[in-house]
Amino acid sequence: MENMEKGPKISVVGNASFEKKEQAKKEAEQAFFDHFESLPLRAREQLAKFEYPKSEKELALIDFANQETNKLMREAGVETYNISAENYHIIPPELYKEIIGSGNHSAGAFFVKQGVVFNAEEYRDNLAHFGSVAFHETLHLKGYYSIEVEEKNEKVEKTSYREGMTVGSSQRHDHYGGQHRHFVGLHEAIVSAQEKIFLSKLFETPEMKEEKEWMMSDEAKKFKKELAKKKNISEDEIIYVNKKCEGGWFFSYLPQRQTLDYVCGEIQKEFPNQYQSADDVSKEFLKSHFTGHLLPIARLVEKTFGEGSFRLLGNMTDKDESGILHFESLKKARARQVKNKAK
Repeated sequence: MENMEKGPKISVVGNASFEKKEQAKKEAEQAFFDHFESLPLRAREQLAKFEYPKSEKELALIDFANQETNKLMREAGVETYNISAENYHIIPPELYKEIIGSGNHSAGAFFVKQGVVFNAEEYRDNLAHFGSVAFHETLHLKGYYSIEVEEKNEKVEKTSYREGMTVGSSQRHDHYGGQHRHFVGLHEAIVSAQEKIFLSKLFETPEMKEEKEWMMSDEAKKFKKELAKKKNISEDEIIYVNKKCEGGWFFSYLPQRQTLDYVCGEIQKEFPNQYQSADDVSKEFLKSHFTGHLLPIARLVEKTFGEGSFRLLGNMTDKDESGILHFESLKKARARQVKNKAK
C-alpha cells in the first residue's frame, strides 16, 4: 500500500519572501490533501449538485492508474504517492464546457487544484476510455510541479511555472507580452506514449473482462480493421470500438508521439553503448517528466540533432500540424548534424 499521507513535492520560485513562498506551498498542498475544500465555493456547489457518483469499477480503475503510475515513478527513482479518488470528477457536458471551455479535449488535469475532470458524455458507460484517460491524467498530475510567487507593491501573485515537462514563462515576461509555454507537445507525447503501453495492462484487469471479450470478438476485430483503414492509422491507435460498430476512441497526440519516437531512435543510434534500445532513451524523457531535470535530455538532443535543436523540440505544441512540422524540422536538423560530423 502506498502512503496516502504523501503527496507531490512542490517547488516554489520567484522573488517573494520565504514566508509568502511557504504559504503558497501550503495552499498547493491543501489542494492535494483536502482537494474539495480547496475549490472555490461555486465549484463546490456545482460538484455537489451535478457530479456523477463513481461506480465501483471506475473507482477500481482509478486505483489501478495510481498503481501503474507509481511503478513508473519507482523506475525513475522518485517517491510515489496515490491521488485520492475524490480528486477525480465526472460531470455533465454543460458543466464541463463551463469549466474547460471549448475544445476537443474531453478530460483535463488541473495542477493548481490537483484534480481531474471528465466529460460524462464521453466516459460514462465506456470503461476502456475512462481507464485509459484516467491513467493519462494521473500521470500528468504526478509530474514535476513548481509555482512562481512574486511580490509587487505588497501584492502577491501566484502562477504555475512548471507542470511535468511543460515550462511556462515567468510573470515578468507575461507582463511584457511574452507569455508562452514550452515543451507542451513533448509533454503530451511522453504521457500519451505511456498511456498506449498501459492499455494492454488495463484490459487484463477484472473490471475490463466484458470489454476485453468484446474486443477479442471477430465482429469487433473486423470493425477495428475497417475503422483503422478509414482513419488511415494503425489498429493499435484504437483504444476501443463500440458494440454497435458505429465508432471508436483513439489515442491522442499521434504526431507528437511519432516525433518523440524518432528523437529517441536517433539518440540511441548516436549513443549505442549508452542505450541498448530507443525504449531506454524514452525512459530518460519520462524521468525528466517526474524530476523536472531537463539538462540531461537537452544534452542528448543537442549532441544528436545539433545546436538549438532542444529549443526547436520545445516549440512543438499539442496541435497535429505542429507535431508534423517539428518532425520534419528535426529530420532536417539530424541530416545536417550527420553531414557536419562526416566532414
